[in-house]
Amino acid sequence: MVALQLLAPLVAHAHHGRGEFFNQPVGEIEGVVVDIRWRNPHVTITIDSSAEGGPEMLWVLEGSDAGTLARRGLTDGHIQVGDRIRAAGAISNRRDRWLATRNILLPGGSELIFGSSGSPRWSTNHVGGDPLPAAVAVTERASEGGIFRMWMGEGGTPYVVEEEPPLTPPARAAWQAYDALRHDPVLDCAIPGMPRVMTVVGARPIQFERQGEDILLRSENYNLTRLIHMEAADGPDEIAPSALGYSRGRWEGETLVVTTTRISWPYFDLPPLIGIPQSGEVEIEERFTITDGQLIYDLRAYDPVNFTEPIEETRYMVWSWRPGLSLGIDACEDYVEVD
Repeated sequence: MVALQLLAPLVAHAHHGRGEFFNQPVGEIEGVVVDIRWRNPHVTITIDSSAEGGPEMLWVLEGSDAGTLARRGLTDGHIQVGDRIRAAGAISNRRDRWLATRNILLPGGSELIFGSSGSPRWSTNHVGGDPLPAAVAVTERASEGGIFRMWMGEGGTPYVVEEEPPLTPPARAAWQAYDALRHDPVLDCAIPGMPRVMTVVGARPIQFERQGEDILLRSENYNLTRLIHMEAADGPDEIAPSALGYSRGRWEGETLVVTTTRISWPYFDLPPLIGIPQSGEVEIEERFTITDGQLIYDLRAYDPVNFTEPIEETRYMVWSWRPGLSLGIDACEDYVEVD
């Protein structure tokens, strides 16, 4: 058996808001591939690291969603059941023998790089990383059409939020009792709502489109589309609550301001803050501004039931325009690219 080697700490950007890999040490593990599940929402590869003739010792190597990996040049077929591979990545602090994969060394000596900002670890012959088209600065003003294009986040889901949110005592107790591995409905492929569809979008692209006077915000994240009502009247009390809520937009100079209410999704997820309770009285304000050729995303939310003061994050996401990208199918199934 090849012993697990602990290396330097690594900040891992886990999907579904799970913090089990966050700031965890990196390990290297070697074993024989016994199972491959190349699909959304996560790719998993199971290996047996036991010594010959010894008891089975299974490790699960988790990657990001199949769509994101496809854009990095990694598709099903690089790895075969029966291959003896070496893997490196952050070790879960919640699940035994579970690793967030950053690098895999194949039997022939080539290497797969799973992270967008990763680098080869063992081989000069490698596939993966970030082979996306170069980012191009947007010179058009947002209100003149500059926002209406495909945007890709820089670095995936951020984990930069302060870890002590301003919560009421009951909300804090509920948040502290929340266990992401047991209570997160997205792990069972439930379609998430606001604000999670924006704050846990990862490296999936988003796209703004015109629909008459209104705006459609499409996301590869579960292939959700938000309708932003421009010039809508305030107080949409007759609108039935929904997971995405009811979004009203307006222009403040060059900033698209979107206010969303009537949200029925039960959690305010802002990684690494996952599982904060959210009531139907929550109001979320998003600001989209083109600055220095990039799209900057600011977020402000207030829930009078659960927050003692608003939660605000400036520059929470920074998106770039990379011409040539397209939205893919992002569901709990194999990834298929579409135009």
